[in-house]
Amino acid sequence: MMNPVVIDLLNEARHYAGGEPSPALRRCSGAFLRRIKANPEILQAAAEAIETLPSAGAGWIALVLGTGVEEGADPAGAMPALERWLRSRLSRLSTPGINEDEEGEEEEVCLEPTPGQEELIEALESFCQGFVAHLAAMPAERKKLSEDRRLLRRLTTLGGISYAVGWVLEALQRRSGSLVVLHPPTGAGVKLRYENVARNFHLFSLLQVALGTRLPGGRPPDLKIAAAARGETSDEVLDCAWWHYGDPRWKTPEIGGLIRGAGLVTEIPVSNGSRVLLLWPAIVGSRKWNAGFFSPHLDALPANVVVEGDLSPDSAQEWLKTLGVAWLQPSCDRQKQRS
Repeated sequence: MMNPVVIDLLNEARHYAGGEPSPALRRCSGAFLRRIKANPEILQAAAEAIETLPSAGAGWIALVLGTGVEEGADPAGAMPALERWLRSRLSRLSTPGINEDEEGEEEEVCLEPTPGQEELIEALESFCQGFVAHLAAMPAERKKLSEDRRLLRRLTTLGGISYAVGWVLEALQRRSGSLVVLHPPTGAGVKLRYENVARNFHLFSLLQVALGTRLPGGRPPDLKIAAAARGETSDEVLDCAWWHYGDPRWKTPEIGGLIRGAGLVTEIPVSNGSRVLLLWPAIVGSRKWNAGFFSPHLDALPANVVVEGDLSPDSAQEWLKTLGVAWLQPSCDRQKQRS
């Protein structure tokens, strides 16, 4: 038998038409959230019932469930039902296209929204906020969904009519991991950790803020750019590359070995468990990008890059030898000469 607190919440959600929730819906939502710790199974019960609700009500329930997850509730029970709902509703906003992709499957092309679809599009704002909260708490599920190419194509296509769909796509594209940057002209290196970053231009800005003047060619961080890149502000900023961001598979700094700024972080090569960038002096005019590459900001998945430490001269030299990259003068030798 369904828990009374779930029944009350669902009954109120059936009457919700979007916009400002009624006092009764707020009251039932608060009662539901207060019971989660004592009765964690109510999340799954509420999630499995969203299929019976109008679009606006389903969106509200997902938002409430996301709030519960952000407050520490286990998202695993609710996730399957939320995923099913999202997939089925995305299919209602698309239609088979006339072109075929490289796998021979028909691409999904956005329809002009009908009144019913417009109602669904509005509901997706609340639903996707709650869904992203679940994704943020389930990195393994996020990775699995990020490998679903059909889902990614559909999210990309439908992002043109629903910015909320773009939040889900962004969540699936964001990655965290270890990053090693090497400066071949000096033989220096730094190990960093990047958190929740999707695109390389975003990574470059956060990396430059983290490194500052730590390596030759660096500069004091611009606090306005730092705040925008971390999602602390929505200021329009313009950033530029301090270095030639080189692919470690290229032994010398060349245009062909430039890491594509508009590409995803997953395109940066991995060696020994870390993504690797070569920081050469710039070989072309300054590369510039705007804050559009930092968006959309996701409070549940804040982006950042932090320095974990400098590589020892021997360690940096070993990295460069492994990659087959020549360096002009190891930093240890320069320090000896100065002393």
